[in-house]
Amino acid sequence: MPVAPEQGFKATEIQLLSFARPHMRGFHFAWASFFCAFVCWFAFAPLMFFVKQDLSLNLSQVFTTNILSVAGTVMCRFAIGPLCDKIGPKICQFSLLSWIVVFTLLGMSVNSYWSLCVVRFFLGFGGAAFVVTQYWTTSLFANEIVGTANATTAGWGNLGGGVTQMLMVAVYAFMTQTCGLGQEDGWRLSFLVPAFITACVAATIITMADDSPRGDLSYLYREGVIARKTATQSARLGMLNLNSWLLGVQYACCFGVELHINNTVALYFATRNSFNIGPLDAGVIASLFGWMNLFARSSGGILSDLGNKMQGMRGRLMAQSFCLAVEGVLMIIFSRQGKISGAIPALVAFSYFVQATEGATFGIVPYICPEGLGGVCAVVGAWGNIGAVCWGMMFKFGYLGKFDKGYEAMGYIIIASAALSFLMRIKGQSHLLGTLE
Repeated sequence: MPVAPEQGFKATEIQLLSFARPHMRGFHFAWASFFCAFVCWFAFAPLMFFVKQDLSLNLSQVFTTNILSVAGTVMCRFAIGPLCDKIGPKICQFSLLSWIVVFTLLGMSVNSYWSLCVVRFFLGFGGAAFVVTQYWTTSLFANEIVGTANATTAGWGNLGGGVTQMLMVAVYAFMTQTCGLGQEDGWRLSFLVPAFITACVAATIITMADDSPRGDLSYLYREGVIARKTATQSARLGMLNLNSWLLGVQYACCFGVELHINNTVALYFATRNSFNIGPLDAGVIASLFGWMNLFARSSGGILSDLGNKMQGMRGRLMAQSFCLAVEGVLMIIFSRQGKISGAIPALVAFSYFVQATEGATFGIVPYICPEGLGGVCAVVGAWGNIGAVCWGMMFKFGYLGKFDKGYEAMGYIIIASAALSFLMRIKGQSHLLGTLE
């Protein structure tokens, strides 16, 4: 594996078919761990049609649980980034996966609206695995390819959103049709599958992975290879940088949108009369949104790296702003589709640019404040969930039963957010309106 010694022996290539330690093993564990966390995090969403019936929930209550599922991630993301600088990504990721395994299993026992709220809120902590994933790949890969590396691990992790829609529906169908269980027993026992898979991944991470190209952070700190960082120092450096917050608001308009779509689009397809499809088919169609992560987010990172080669940071900002604006336009188009034949291709095109924008965003993150990387990842990552909470609140109080109008309003807000790129001034980098800062 070719490395850059001047960048701490970070890899200068991504060899996807390799599982060599430490770079590519860390790469694959980074995306696989976030993938599993994502599956557990949104395991309720494709089954919510049945959960709603068996727990006698109304639509407003469903939206409240959706909001809580993403709200639980916010503070955890703020905390986990600085902790990566202190104890390393391997221990952080193992701890998060262990936590969500417990609450995924507890999902089988919910028997009321309030117990569902509690379980979904604490399951949301698993969403902080994204911050660890981005920290981990940034620590392993050189600046020239970090946009592609970050986008690929995050995109393949986000793919869990699409797999969840199909996996949980398939497991539910197996439980009810093959095993002969009733509707309620079927969705409850379906949670065993993601919990078991996630537990296996957590066990392999803690025994087989490394924090960085030179080993675990605990060893590097102890031997004096690198200066010890505190969580407080990392948080202060990252969180006091204005660029972190500007980029965070834009991330709310891409990853926050993705989380909101994961929570609502299956219900939208199942309940809009003009689409005329049932809940199982709605879940399969909704999974198309998440499946685009297989390559869409990576393409955003590649576009960001290409922009960097051509025009430096200005190129990265241009790539990200372009993707964000197109995302907003395509969401408006999707919202205006009245037939399923038009809604599906519009969803796929919209999904591509949502995830490409996410990839382009994290092509910028490593440059904002390298010495406070954990804090920057925490702020930007947390804003993704803050965005999802805001979108959920907007729908709950303004567009309940009018999903199409809500999606259209989101599109206009997303387009407006692209203008924030003009305000970014990253030390030592070019910007949209000038040369080096």
